[in-house]
Amino acid sequence: MHLCLKCKGKLMCGRDRCLFLPPPPSIVEELDTTPPSIFVGRTGYPKVFAGPLLTPSSENPEYFDSPWEWSGRVEDVVSIRMQVARGMKLLDVKKASDPDRYLSNLQEAIASTAHLDVEAEMLGIVRKPEIDGIAKPAGLSVKIESFELAENPKIPAKVEKLYYDDLKATDSVFYLFESGFKTHYIQKLLSAGMLGEQKRRKLVPTRWSITAVHDIIAERLKLQIAEYPEISETLIFRYEHFGNKFFVVLYPSRYSFKLYELWRKGAAWSDDTWVGFDSETILKKRKYSNLSGGYYAARLPVLEYLHSIRRQAGVLVLREITPEYIAPLGVWVVEEGVRKAMSSKPECSELPDLNDLKNLLKTLNLKSLKSRQTSLFEF
Repeated sequence: MHLCLKCKGKLMCGRDRCLFLPPPPSIVEELDTTPPSIFVGRTGYPKVFAGPLLTPSSENPEYFDSPWEWSGRVEDVVSIRMQVARGMKLLDVKKASDPDRYLSNLQEAIASTAHLDVEAEMLGIVRKPEIDGIAKPAGLSVKIESFELAENPKIPAKVEKLYYDDLKATDSVFYLFESGFKTHYIQKLLSAGMLGEQKRRKLVPTRWSITAVHDIIAERLKLQIAEYPEISETLIFRYEHFGNKFFVVLYPSRYSFKLYELWRKGAAWSDDTWVGFDSETILKKRKYSNLSGGYYAARLPVLEYLHSIRRQAGVLVLREITPEYIAPLGVWVVEEGVRKAMSSKPECSELPDLNDLKNLLKTLNLKSLKSRQTSLFEF
């Protein structure tokens, strides 16, 4: 079990101050803006806690929930997220098919492309920071009785049209992606129960919606990529942020995808060195990855790249998680890390320079992974 889960703020890590120490109760009086964003829990499903992300007044409230803009150290991100609170009100997930005033206001806020001033009646504070390997961390959790908008939301016409249509959720997700909306925004709409056939709409726990959107878009892109020619040379991409190192190799081949995760001892969630692996072919991946949401977050940006160049390739992704990654920040670290790697200028060669790769693989348990590394050692 991760030390943070055992410690719960008792400073067992030896630090002077807990990274996940929530702000004082007085800050609740300043929570009057939403970036906008939503959090839907999964405990107790199909009756779950759902509510807005609330932030203090700021010149740029969106920054509190815009991971693609964050940089620096893990501590910096934790500091940002400890200033926000997750609103909590118990709802039946089926309420999305016939939303009441609370949920209707919440949906309008979530669909807005700009922050909103809001009025929330708060009943109490749960002084327990949320630590999650999939979703972003948050400081306080606040029980909410009512939620009102203090200004009109700015909702894109395409989103408003989808809300009143009966298009399937999977089709809606891909339509929004093709229309240029960020996955982060689409995930919020799906979580708030705004997509899909109206009579079948449900609230979707945030953890599930993140992976669902990654998977829906990726599987659609695979169908298109299957028709493209293979790349003609090996391309190598690298990127590093927040103690996560990404190494992506594309090589001439029909599409396949392999992800290795190496968790160094001392990294978040890792009491010892750990290696994980998962893979797929062009066929739809039906079994949930043993690497959890990180697998789907790493796969999507690579498929986006292949789709943009109208090619297919064999894909090898290595993610090394170092002790600098002292706290879990969510799978956006993977998605944005791989996306930034794919947007960098690639190294090109007839055969990849695998020195860095070989050094990394020396730390792996090669005996247990040998049968899974055939394609790698064919280089």
